[in-house]
Amino acid sequence: MKHACWVLFFITGCSFHDIRPNTPAMQVPLVELEQEVIPVTERYYMIVFGSQSSWKRPKYTHTWATVIRVNDPDCGPHIDLEPHTISWMPKALDIKTWNLLVEPGINLDLDKTIELMKKSDQRISIWGPYEIRPGLYKKFLMQKEFLESGEIGYQCVDTTGEAAWRRNGCDCIHAITDADVQFDRRLYHLRRYGETASEFIVQQCFERGVLIKPETTHDWLIDRLGLQNHKINHRKYNGWSISADEFPPLAPTESARPLGPARF
Repeated sequence: MKHACWVLFFITGCSFHDIRPNTPAMQVPLVELEQEVIPVTERYYMIVFGSQSSWKRPKYTHTWATVIRVNDPDCGPHIDLEPHTISWMPKALDIKTWNLLVEPGINLDLDKTIELMKKSDQRISIWGPYEIRPGLYKKFLMQKEFLESGEIGYQCVDTTGEAAWRRNGCDCIHAITDADVQFDRRLYHLRRYGETASEFIVQQCFERGVLIKPETTHDWLIDRLGLQNHKINHRKYNGWSISADEFPPLAPTESARPLGPARF
């Protein structure tokens, strides 16, 4: 009986407490990252991606996101784009849905991710591109660096088994949301996966003041990133949002763009 209890505890892990890895990005509120002066020529954008098979199966679903630093927001001929993607997958690129052990993970770039999803005939959807606060861009880079450091592995259902017990693994959804200061994995539960999980991340961004004029998408970035060459569904989120223009700035910027309060 005693051994059976330990087996049950290992299987359930810390799912009742939903412990996540202690990522550096989780420890820093977004507003603390906005104390430096923002160059007047720089803007920051984000696209959230979701994919799934026509018959939705967890093995053939994925959530990922790309942030882009743009130098020259007037979209001139010499515009400088710097994209960064969090697309967390098992290194073997074979998702074992019910594997209770953490395995090596790999962070794919945007092009490799799209190619992989197309190979398994997954429908790809995007939300955005949205202009985002500089603090969210910086948190995203901190989280990406943590994932690529080798300190964390991959587990498809990370609220159970080794990932929950040892805090050493995450799935593709929590690879992004573990940077959230305010909420842990209990908010980003795994009943949502694929496009549903991606849209919920967008919802959190809308509701918590990290998007600048969220009603506007900057579709010129789709061409600049080469996304027009792929069959992709462009989705819009129509939920409630905070308008960044309603609030005074939190940090100095050369362009004096108003930024509202953020809870991320």
